[in-house]
Amino acid sequence: MSTTALPFIFIGISRQEVESSDTSVLSALLRLLDKESAIQFRERVDIAVYGYDDDPRELYDVPEVRDFVRKLDDEFPYWGYFLSKRGSGLLFILYCFCSPCLMPEARDRIEGEEVAQYLLKRGFPAMNALCEATGCCEAEVKQLTDRVMEYIISGPIRGEV
Repeated sequence: MSTTALPFIFIGISRQEVESSDTSVLSALLRLLDKESAIQFRERVDIAVYGYDDDPRELYDVPEVRDFVRKLDDEFPYWGYFLSKRGSGLLFILYCFCSPCLMPEARDRIEGEEVAQYLLKRGFPAMNALCEATGCCEAEVKQLTDRVMEYIISGPIRGEV
């Protein structure tokens, strides 16, 4: 029995790109929006920022990183559709829209509210528009929405998809 690996895209963004506001990675992201690519790479992309190993803050607490992600999101808010629910990229992106540096006891409550606001106002409308453009049926949209929510609540999905 032969198995064919499905395509996957990993997008790595360097500290230098972040600090110089080099959003050239947008060209790769925007190429995903043609119908064929969007269908092929649904939940088959992950993203990470590297080069901050010496910084004690969480990446999403670094102002330059937060600003960079927001710039990307201005033109590409389709994270819920494209990002894998197996990696940490989607949580990283969502946390960039939350208040930074909260005390641990307040962080979970505030983050939950802020993530929900982002998803309701920006994330889910963008995801749903792309689902419509790619011909997803209502059941597929519901399944994708449920996977995003389960990922946020429980973390990256393990096992077979």
